[in-house]
Amino acid sequence: MDRHRLFHRHAGQHGFRDLSVQLKRWELMRIDFQTYLPDTFDGRSFGPDELRALAAEGSVERCVVMPSAQPQPDNAALARRIDAQPEMIGCAALNPARGSEVVDELEQAVHEWGFMGLRLYPATHGYDLDSSDVDLLLAKALNLQLPVTVDGCREHCSPAQVSELASRFPDVPFIVDVGFRPSAPPVSMKIPLPPEGRIAEVAESVPNVYLGLTTVASVELYCIKRLMGVCGPQKLIFGSNAPHGIPQFGVRGFQMGNLPPEEEEAILGGTLARLYRLGGEER
Repeated sequence: MDRHRLFHRHAGQHGFRDLSVQLKRWELMRIDFQTYLPDTFDGRSFGPDELRALAAEGSVERCVVMPSAQPQPDNAALARRIDAQPEMIGCAALNPARGSEVVDELEQAVHEWGFMGLRLYPATHGYDLDSSDVDLLLAKALNLQLPVTVDGCREHCSPAQVSELASRFPDVPFIVDVGFRPSAPPVSMKIPLPPEGRIAEVAESVPNVYLGLTTVASVELYCIKRLMGVCGPQKLIFGSNAPHGIPQFGVRGFQMGNLPPEEEEAILGGTLARLYRLGGEER
């Protein structure tokens, strides 16, 4: 089956049969699903100008920016740093174990600071992603129509746990950070499936689960082709982990795959624009 047929077969299964038409409704742009703004990087100060320069190298026009994984993410500090930076989309990182106070903080992040997403770090904060402790915060994310980015294939957030949570909240889009090397080795390696399954199969079977590929994964073409063969290109989303990863390398990785234009556009920004409702339309 050629790539065009494979794309449209998967697109039809997940309700995106006319994806090329949908993409025209939004201003086509490259968007990075996961970036950070540390105070310093590589021994030098780092801020919006430095992130913007990294993004520009890969012609990336907008970046989703979130606090890094730490015991107490500082969303207020991030809000101050990206204020008046329209190309930077705030994503609040919160620990649901803190209870109702983080629900209030999420509402503040959206209504006062203009944030547009939620980031969960179960591996760092030490809770199971599919536990009931997450439900209160996820209910607020649903109410606010936010996409949620989560860890994947790590302790406390196995593919099975991602599947369970996404199935409980079917109207919340989940972007799974599959890390530098997703569990998608070449078939020739004959590596058996782990007991909890593989995240690509979760993305294929659960409509609201998407895979966020950061730079190293996206420059390894076997990862792209393996994942596309399982869940289709409309479930893959470009990211870099900048400044720890270089956006232009990730962009070039997808370009080296010689994908049809509609597939490349979806991966590099079209799908993420829809999930973040950047065109002001329904998902």
